[in-house]
Amino acid sequence: MADDGLRVLEKELGGSVPSGIRSLERDAVKDLAAAIREAKRRQAHELAVAGEQALDHIPWLLRAPIRKMFR
Repeated sequence: MADDGLRVLEKELGGSVPSGIRSLERDAVKDLAAAIREAKRRQAHELAVAGEQALDHIPWLLRAPIRKMFR
């Protein structure tokens, strides 16, 4: 397996790759990195949606200042 796949995976994980993953083939490591990247993207989107939904429970005059505080 090439080191470039491991570097991409380490970047996605934010740390070192567990030893068992080092034995995977290059394509499997790249697929794993892509899956992690996609999961992070979906999670960020869902958190943004949840934040906007939470603002629906706040009176509309206060929404803009509160939104500013969290960005």
